[in-house]
Amino acid sequence: MHGDLVCAAGKPAQYRSDRSGPTPAADDRYLHRYRPSHPRRFWQPAERETLPAHKTHQGKPPTLAFDKRSPIRKVTAYFRVRRLRCDNTRRNNLSHGSRMNSTIVPANEIDHCEVCGNRTLAPVLDLGAHPMCDDLVATGSSRTCAEYPIEILFCDNCRTAHQRFQVPKRELFPESYHYRSRFTADVLSGMKSLADSCEQRFGLVAGRKVVDVGCNDGSLLDFFREKGAITIGVEPTSAAQDCAAKGHSTIHDFFTEATAEQIIAKHGKPDFITFTNVFAHIEDLGSVIAALKRLIGENTILVIENHYLGSVLLTNQFDTFYHEHPRTYSYRSFVFIARALGLNLIDVQFPARYGGNIRIFAGKQASAVDAAAIEKLEAKEAQFGLDFATLRSGVTRWRDKKSQELRTLVQKNGPLRGKAFPGRAAILIKLLALDNDSISIVHEKPGSMKIGHYLPGTRIPIGSDDDLLKAPRGANPLLNLAWHIPVEIRNYLKDAGYDGPVIDILSQQDFQPGA
Repeated sequence: MHGDLVCAAGKPAQYRSDRSGPTPAADDRYLHRYRPSHPRRFWQPAERETLPAHKTHQGKPPTLAFDKRSPIRKVTAYFRVRRLRCDNTRRNNLSHGSRMNSTIVPANEIDHCEVCGNRTLAPVLDLGAHPMCDDLVATGSSRTCAEYPIEILFCDNCRTAHQRFQVPKRELFPESYHYRSRFTADVLSGMKSLADSCEQRFGLVAGRKVVDVGCNDGSLLDFFREKGAITIGVEPTSAAQDCAAKGHSTIHDFFTEATAEQIIAKHGKPDFITFTNVFAHIEDLGSVIAALKRLIGENTILVIENHYLGSVLLTNQFDTFYHEHPRTYSYRSFVFIARALGLNLIDVQFPARYGGNIRIFAGKQASAVDAAAIEKLEAKEAQFGLDFATLRSGVTRWRDKKSQELRTLVQKNGPLRGKAFPGRAAILIKLLALDNDSISIVHEKPGSMKIGHYLPGTRIPIGSDDDLLKAPRGANPLLNLAWHIPVEIRNYLKDAGYDGPVIDILSQQDFQPGA
């Protein structure tokens, strides 16, 4: 049975997927700031917050960071960036490339915190210029990948990490987006856990309406439907077709106020609204807050799960700062977001998924958060600024150690083969300056839409696991690019009959001095 698939009114069913577009006249400077004659309206920043973080909106008018009364301009920045030509020339280090040409690409530069409005943002991490993690070039194509800076700014008021330069959402999430949730067991396990948590915390979900924003192929909605829920998905990419094919009611568009009105007109106010590793992907937080205000009813529970900034810093997951994540959140971030929505933070959990996520439940019910536990959490989050300094030195240590380790293996036995390409690995590949003279191929599960493409910014092809098991085994180990799920990868390989050595592209030992 197929669900209904609704495209945005007045828009073509297919968004631009070639990632090309008009650019302004070339400018000789590296960074050209351009202010449009009709700037977009953004949100009025709030005063710096001094209340304890666990005190959320309790019926009084909150101080909103998303008040439309005064516009804030978002500067559009154009970058002259290097593009790798389609030959096999190796990039020798992080800051220099050989046989490069250049182009101008647009991005939005933020000048204030999009969560609390604070205008004092500290630069805490600069990883250089990188291709978008899903910009997969078909093998044999001469197309090259644009690169955008990854510079992280930190707001110490709400403890949110921001991408300084934000890539437009239609570039990040084109119609041809390759990621599908169903191919990763750890993702599916986390989704099942989320659906189970909703039922355990709020009672049976049978007959209740669930809206999943950024539903991808409908994997989370599958778990809710198994419990008898009425399932509705919102997805801007071609994954919406996969979701609809499963029988879920699906809107093929970005989540906006217009989308919210579509849902209300057809289904009424939902009982649950879920964002599973999607809330970090939002380009314009203010517009999503406005859409949520329209969609949330008196009894609606908002459930958001994302990477937790504390876990990212503790376990050196700097590769989660890829372009698709304009923001990485703390608990305190969600205090401000809940207040902007006029909601209470009902509960907070920290699932182990992805090395440590945060999952919050918000609604108009009274908060059940343990104030003593939050006080301890606040004390830890107050150290995030210092933790970024530790991370910066760790990134350099990891790069130097891993580069030497891989260089030695390649010199001794020739190019390695890789296993799995999660988008976040694009950062690691670029920082290590790896190309097809060091990795001959990366293997993905059969059926993955990534097969038949190059890794972003390289000429490393992505092939099927069928070829991995057929290939002769050399002395080199298999390089696991999905280092954050090492147990899943090794169990999968073992079950498939591979019993050779495996090394992770990143491990915690790489960050230890003298290790």
